[in-house]
Amino acid sequence: MSPILLPRTSLSVSPLCLGGAPFGNTITEPESCALLDRFVALGGNFLDTARIYSDWMPGERRRSERILGDWIAARRNRGKLVLATKGAHPFIDSVDKPRTSAAEIRDDLEGSLRTLRTAVIDLYWLHRDDGTRPVEHFIDLLNAFLCEGKIRAFGASNWTATRLRAANDYAKQSGQQGFSANQPFWCLGVASSRPPPFTGYVKFGAEDYRFHLETGLAVVPYTSQANGFFSKLARGDAGLEKHDFHVAPNLAAGRIVQEIAAAKHVTPSVIVLAYLRSRPFPVVPIIGSRTIAQLEDCVAALPVQLTALELAALESASESGLSA
Repeated sequence: MSPILLPRTSLSVSPLCLGGAPFGNTITEPESCALLDRFVALGGNFLDTARIYSDWMPGERRRSERILGDWIAARRNRGKLVLATKGAHPFIDSVDKPRTSAAEIRDDLEGSLRTLRTAVIDLYWLHRDDGTRPVEHFIDLLNAFLCEGKIRAFGASNWTATRLRAANDYAKQSGQQGFSANQPFWCLGVASSRPPPFTGYVKFGAEDYRFHLETGLAVVPYTSQANGFFSKLARGDAGLEKHDFHVAPNLAAGRIVQEIAAAKHVTPSVIVLAYLRSRPFPVVPIIGSRTIAQLEDCVAALPVQLTALELAALESASESGLSA
């Protein structure tokens, strides 16, 4: 994997980011470690987790961070990794109550440092926005963490383009560092998909696309493969009607995905990732692989770029509202 330098940072990351949401959740701890080992062997170095990950499961809290921290300690490879985690998410049992005070965000960050067993987080994400607080609150606090040496850069997950622009404008005016990356809900078909059951998701849309075209800010999208919808559609999996992405525009887009995949002799998942990566600004998809075979299929997407015509066909069919 050829590394990418994230603009406005000193972080050189692999072109795919391995997401930690499945760790200790949909895959076991040994399976998680095997997946991490293979990702690194394939040239990956960018890992993403969150303070809240796996807290929806009974038993141990902070399981994803703990598994990742244990794996890093056992492999003694912290210096070779770009480690990202997220804080400022509501507790699972009170998802309508923001946790964005300075004390709460600091508690999340310092807890992540302990659980991950690291002195610094390379890229620290705010997991949710809170529109009742001014952007100055977040920029000032995150810059304080930079000065303390607890983080190297910071990004925003589930923030709108309007709020990102306001935050980075304030950072520039005040001589501080701004957000270095955006982590939205973005993939082929997201515009027409049914709303997920959890609150606080921000779908990547036309305004966001224009913002990134203008600024060149990196996008590190989650749910980058539409929860496997297009691969399942191509296989003819049963029960797909219940999938959040099973809507008419995405069925039309799925047919085009299969045509492009057949022409390029790759799998549909490769095309879905190429849809994100074939952009004029940096896009590093977060992949939620659960098996080594899925991981290797994702890596196979890296040489594949879509043409403007192929992108336009997918944008039109899926009714994305983006400019290809």
